[in-house]
Amino acid sequence: MKSPPTPELVLLIRGGADHPQDLLGGRTPLDYAELPGLRALSRRGRPHPFNVAPSGHAGHGGGDLFAAFGVTAEPGEDLPVAAVTWHGTGETAGIMAIHADPVRMAVSYEATVVMDPDELALTRDEAEALVATLNEQLFAGTGAYLAVVSPGRWVLHLEARPDIRTVPLEGWIGADASGGLPEGPQRGEWHRLINEAQMVLAAHPVNEDRRREGRSEVNSLWFWGGGALPAAGSPGWQAVWGEAPELTGLARLTGVPERGPVTDFGEMVAEAAGDGPILAVADTPRVAGARGDLGAKVDALEDLDREWLGPLEAALASRQLAAAWVILGPEAPTGTRAAEPVPAAPALACRGGRVWPWSRPKPVNESLAAGRTVGWADLLGDGP
Repeated sequence: MKSPPTPELVLLIRGGADHPQDLLGGRTPLDYAELPGLRALSRRGRPHPFNVAPSGHAGHGGGDLFAAFGVTAEPGEDLPVAAVTWHGTGETAGIMAIHADPVRMAVSYEATVVMDPDELALTRDEAEALVATLNEQLFAGTGAYLAVVSPGRWVLHLEARPDIRTVPLEGWIGADASGGLPEGPQRGEWHRLINEAQMVLAAHPVNEDRRREGRSEVNSLWFWGGGALPAAGSPGWQAVWGEAPELTGLARLTGVPERGPVTDFGEMVAEAAGDGPILAVADTPRVAGARGDLGAKVDALEDLDREWLGPLEAALASRQLAAAWVILGPEAPTGTRAAEPVPAAPALACRGGRVWPWSRPKPVNESLAAGRTVGWADLLGDGP
């Protein structure tokens, strides 16, 4: 089959590819889930291994999205996720920032485990009250200040780049906190700051109220993703659809119009057919994987197959689109699995129009991606 033309629509399904799982009978979620739309699309192209994050940064830290938007990242350095996230709010900011996300750690004799931050269910008022006290007691007069992006995502603005290496919060859920604390020349300073924040939080009226009501407390901060706002890339997208934590900031940084969640796939197809290439990002499989919920991950893949991949097959069959790509981004191993290699990420380059009758549907999974590894430059060029 000849190389496909430059796609009008690219679907990035974050966390779609994974390792075989014992709970799924030794199969990956892609193999286990019922995905008739993806199987139908397999008749339109051959899966290739796709290098989603050439910098080596995990999907939980936004490495795939930074690469998709052409924003460069240094291997071994923190991605400046906090600065990009704050940029997405449209507010003014200093030159440096780091995430200081609220978290609950469950303490036992064996370990201090990082719990799922979503269980806190903080309100905006609670978050603002906690941040105001932390600013007053820890950061007044230092040149640093803490700000709320959303109730569960906070940013600490700094005057200088933090000389530490960190782990994204979603990359350490369910693991011993000690293995994910900041490392590097300034590790001692940041570990002390964590301890001081824990003391302030323990005595805060918000946590006192939550204790009385039997709700989870915010008992620590998780620092990650520090650095300065990076230079804008030139990704070539005419628009971006979907939802993901860093998406708004990267779109605003690179000047790509952001359309928001995909509520009408046909509307996105119509825009792509006239003004592509369009990027659409689905984050639900990655989020479920970060929380170790394989059932939710399989459900997320099946939902996307029904809501995105089936309609994509129909749009290609009717020649509404001449070409599209489906990228099944890799699950980033979390916590105790963080040392595991990242699974292969298959990408399916699909042509529109008629499909030959002898071209049979087949699985699209991690093991079938073969041949030359391709990446974002190939995708927006002449194809593999």
